[in-house]
Amino acid sequence: MVINEEILLKNGAVIQEYQAGETIFLENSLPRYYFQIRSGLVKLNTYRDDGSEFIHSLPSEGHCFAETFLWCDASYCINSEALHDSVIIKLLKPEFMKMIDENKDLMQNLLRHNAERMLYRHKMLTTLSINNPSHRIYKVLEYLKTHYQVNEPFKFEVPLSRQQIANITGLRVETVIRTVKKLEQENLVCISNGRICL
Repeated sequence: MVINEEILLKNGAVIQEYQAGETIFLENSLPRYYFQIRSGLVKLNTYRDDGSEFIHSLPSEGHCFAETFLWCDASYCINSEALHDSVIIKLLKPEFMKMIDENKDLMQNLLRHNAERMLYRHKMLTTLSINNPSHRIYKVLEYLKTHYQVNEPFKFEVPLSRQQIANITGLRVETVIRTVKKLEQENLVCISNGRICL
């Protein structure tokens, strides 16, 4: 947890359930809440002019998301959607800012979380600049496995569809399907019940 749940609730936070596929906020809307995930998986994305989706990140249990928007007078430039059924703790911006101003340790936790997220984003940008689809896809899957702290070979079941992997990597879904089969032949991944395991 970035911020202890009890502290958030004590400061007026509410708990809201979202069904898979339900919108949390839309691009161009104004930031009004601090969001922290109690359970589930959230997708932060944008849609290109051609209608295709680009997934920026997939925050999960214990993570907060889009909180940096609370510090600038700008609308969201991303969408947020529950990828799985999710329970999210929401705290209104004024209460959140007051809580942060009064507690240096909470701000330190938030800055640490943002530093880790920036490290991830820089690594992802480097990975997405690679022209080799096999290397690009494998590195993204490795980052996910590291994020979920799974160390054993082939014990991490990738929680994404081939289409979602395509949306993260900027590749076509056909390329992802073909490349995952190639990675399986190279014994870098295995397929179990249609799911990719790493």
